[in-house]
Amino acid sequence: MREARVARSVLRVLAWLVPAADRADWIQEWEGEFDALLSLRRTEDARRYPHPLMFVAGAWPHVMWLRRRELGMVGDIRYAVRLLRRSPGFTLIAASTLALGIGANGAIFSLVNGLVLRPPAGMQEPERLVQVGRSYDTAPRWDNWSSPAADLIGLEASTFSGVAGYGSQTFVVGYGQQTEQVTGQYVTGSYFDVLGVRPALGRLLRPSDDVEPGGHAVVVLGYGLWQRRFGGEPGVIGTTIRLGATPFSVVGVAPPGFQGPDVVGAPPVLWVPRMQHAGWFGRLPFGEWGSSWLNVVARLAPAVTFEQARVSMETVTMRLRQASEQNEDIRVLVAEGVGLDPDERAEAVRISMLLLGIVGAVLLLTCTNVANLMLARGLSRTTEMSIRKALGAGRSRLARQLVIESVLLAAFATALAVPIVVAMGRLLPLVVPYTVAVSMGADVRVYAFLVAIGLLAGLLFGAAPAWATSRGDILSALRTGRQGGRPRSRLRDILVVVQLALSLGLVTGAALLGRSVRNARTADPGFQPENLTVALADPGATGRYDETSGRALVDRLIPQLEAVPGVSSATVANQAPIAGGHSRAGVQPTGRDDLMVEAEFVLVGPRYFETLGIQMVRGRALGAPAHESGFDVVINESLAELFWPGADPIGRELESAQPLRVIGIVRDVQMRSLRSRANPAVYYSYGRGGGPNDLVRHAFAGPIALHVRTARPVPGLEAGLRRAVAAVDPDLPVGNVVELKDALAASMGETRTIGRLVAGFAALALILAAVGLYGVVSYGVSRRVRELGVRIALGAEPASLVRLVLGHGLGLAAAGVLFGLGTSFLVGQAFRGLLFDVPPSDPLTLGGAALLLVATAGLAAWIPARRAARVEPAASLREPGG
Repeated sequence: MREARVARSVLRVLAWLVPAADRADWIQEWEGEFDALLSLRRTEDARRYPHPLMFVAGAWPHVMWLRRRELGMVGDIRYAVRLLRRSPGFTLIAASTLALGIGANGAIFSLVNGLVLRPPAGMQEPERLVQVGRSYDTAPRWDNWSSPAADLIGLEASTFSGVAGYGSQTFVVGYGQQTEQVTGQYVTGSYFDVLGVRPALGRLLRPSDDVEPGGHAVVVLGYGLWQRRFGGEPGVIGTTIRLGATPFSVVGVAPPGFQGPDVVGAPPVLWVPRMQHAGWFGRLPFGEWGSSWLNVVARLAPAVTFEQARVSMETVTMRLRQASEQNEDIRVLVAEGVGLDPDERAEAVRISMLLLGIVGAVLLLTCTNVANLMLARGLSRTTEMSIRKALGAGRSRLARQLVIESVLLAAFATALAVPIVVAMGRLLPLVVPYTVAVSMGADVRVYAFLVAIGLLAGLLFGAAPAWATSRGDILSALRTGRQGGRPRSRLRDILVVVQLALSLGLVTGAALLGRSVRNARTADPGFQPENLTVALADPGATGRYDETSGRALVDRLIPQLEAVPGVSSATVANQAPIAGGHSRAGVQPTGRDDLMVEAEFVLVGPRYFETLGIQMVRGRALGAPAHESGFDVVINESLAELFWPGADPIGRELESAQPLRVIGIVRDVQMRSLRSRANPAVYYSYGRGGGPNDLVRHAFAGPIALHVRTARPVPGLEAGLRRAVAAVDPDLPVGNVVELKDALAASMGETRTIGRLVAGFAALALILAAVGLYGVVSYGVSRRVRELGVRIALGAEPASLVRLVLGHGLGLAAAGVLFGLGTSFLVGQAFRGLLFDVPPSDPLTLGGAALLLVATAGLAAWIPARRAARVEPAASLREPGG
């Protein structure tokens, strides 16, 4: 009947839930009883017996009882805890090894979490914030906005509930001996409302503060600045402080932790209304479409999705193009979240993935090392496992027990890794090659990652021992105490080869990055960085210097700098090679409207080329301001080759309101980066007018670079430079004083930082690989004690035994090098963007790394090889056979 067929089918399905060891007996028993039930129902009154489906339902509790008996999860956990406690040495060594890999992954993830995943602090609903960027149809990129463009976006973008703009600026707080240079921001009146910030004290800026240029000289202090400079006094509200030459009234204090929407760069410590921007020599930036200086953020309107906002930007783009000819091919872009713009985020993700790949390899190394330890430990448990198999435990049952032990060990290792991650969260901001404005401490996301990576590690290093231990010959193990020796040896060999291959990749990566840093130190940047020191002073921050007074400042500064003890030469410029203050402008040869390039715009004082050690190739240098016409310039070789290839540029002219005459050619100088070719450059005299679009007039709106050269390192030089500047103007802020050779090294900061991390991980990998190889070779020697004794008894020389054992270790090393070539190639390609003057597949670097790996492997194998040569024949014959 139909009910019987259905019941029999259900019974067969339930059979699959029965443990494999009991399945056959269970099916036979329950099918027999079911057949008997059907027979009785046919021959007697069916109402006296259960319905077939009710009978089958009674099998379910029996299945669950068998499953509970089979699973015994709680009992397995208790047993695993007892085993780990019984071997504290093994447990501590294995967990500590694994904690290094888990901790390294957690530390790098905390960096990724801080830079990419975690929103900046102090803002409400940061997931509803977006960035608005400027791009062009003909030159796609992410850029900032002019003030009128930012206002128009706020008016036209109906998908936003609010739009705000901000631009960073250096401010001088106080006066005289109380002067302090800090980073702040000019912000629109909607800034704090859009970000959802609430004040810690007083009020924040309002739209009414940002209406009239110069009309509301009010300032909001950062919480840290309020605590440090004003002692956390509530009475600071309503007081007046000086920012440069202008008094500002303090109206509020931002909440603790709030440092703006950016996560990279010097965090702002004060905020003033956008309309307080002093402009550049009377030119205010509020109505100029071509003056782009504001980053724009917006908050999505309620119920509006990011995709809807993105689509609506087409309308805003059209409005901007209609508003000004300068917006002819402009395009409005939006990006989710704040913290990093899309270009910065893409670079951060690239570096993060690179670092996560490195620490992932370290985790795999630690897992293979612990797996080898587990395999070695399994030798002492062969009899136990064989007895359990003989008593009916299936392979899956034994494998599960071993996996539970592995996961518990990984949980202990994860707990040990927590202090590593916490400590690295405090250390990482100090070692990364850029200023970070957010915390990199551990949070819920980091701890969840640790738990996940710990569980993964437990499964990874537990899989191989579980597979190997659950497979073995029962009779052989009970008779000899050994189980599956040859397959297990092969598995341990494979794990060591994996370790060696990964180690070679990390060692190669560390060597490539190390060579890049060394090449950068010896590279020729076009000037002589030794004993050349630069300080950036900022006349624009005081608000008191124009074209005339700025030139007088330069005239007074140079003699004061040259009077500092130990200084042999001094000069000034609007920018310093590598160190900062960079500026570029478009130039073209006279009469060539079809040929224009963007060149480094360098304003220089007297003896500039001499002080920096820049070689003149042809012509003469710019002289003292009094002897220059103001329309003479010096160009570099790159610009000369672009404009007049194969011809003499001396006496040629550059287009300007007054043509600029080329009087000299100098070598190319790496002004911005060692990684790329030097840009074309034009050098103008500080002392007189001229330059494209009369850019010399704006020289004192920003910082100027003070260059001094000494014959040798001079103790106290920085203090002497600061005193010299203070003697000319006590209120003139002086930023960091740096030696250019240090600035050159810092320009490779990203390569150096990642190189140090990779070098540390490579050293750890080598140690782990050496330990793993030592364990495998030692295990092989222990398995062959009887054989080695027989060889010695038959007259074999100890040296031949050393070669025999050492050959095994070096064979594994050779296999590791062979497979490691692919790993090294992948690592080199991943590091391509960080390398300097070295190819990613450099054979010399790869060969050196391979030799180091083989030497390390040889040393690890030599120790058990020496022990093999000392085997006593008589004692070895009493050992069980291998």
